[in-house]
Amino acid sequence: MPRTFLAITMPLALRQTFRTCREAFLAEDPAWLTEKWVAQENLHVTLRFLGEVPGPACTLVAERAATALSDLEPYPLRLDIARAIPRHRSASLVWVGASAGAEQTAAVAERLAAATAFLDFEPDTRTFKTHVTLVRARHPRRVTHDAMDALEHCLHRAEERAVRMSVREVTLYASKLTPHGPVYQELAIIPMGR
Repeated sequence: MPRTFLAITMPLALRQTFRTCREAFLAEDPAWLTEKWVAQENLHVTLRFLGEVPGPACTLVAERAATALSDLEPYPLRLDIARAIPRHRSASLVWVGASAGAEQTAAVAERLAAATAFLDFEPDTRTFKTHVTLVRARHPRRVTHDAMDALEHCLHRAEERAVRMSVREVTLYASKLTPHGPVYQELAIIPMGR
């Protein structure tokens, strides 16, 4: 059974911005090169991790998600806040958060959680944070302030269209783990509104 999740897919302009940010970050802190960087084509905002879901249930997930999002309007999402999580001196993640659209995204995630509550898996009890993960450290490690400054500078000097998108749909993905990292397959694209 595939591991599945619901997410907001990044448009090309944002993915290219994040690639440039990665290069700027690594120029200042090359020790992070060996960590688990998310492939450019896999960048996304996770809304709901669903775990292993059989094929027929994936169809039901898509149907229920479509109903849950049917009365929502598209909204702008601006991704431009760099963060080392949980802190600079021992980061497990480096991600980019939202300065606009975070509340709307959290509301979408909440609706999707309710729509998929019928699945029998352990729910995520952490508070939802709108973000795109750029890199995961294998073990918590220090992030230099210069690297984070370079990442923030890259985000702030980018054109508006390179850090902003219109959220109009959600994608249901299946994830297959390979020796070279995860490979995502689109199972359904769920538009907002009707």
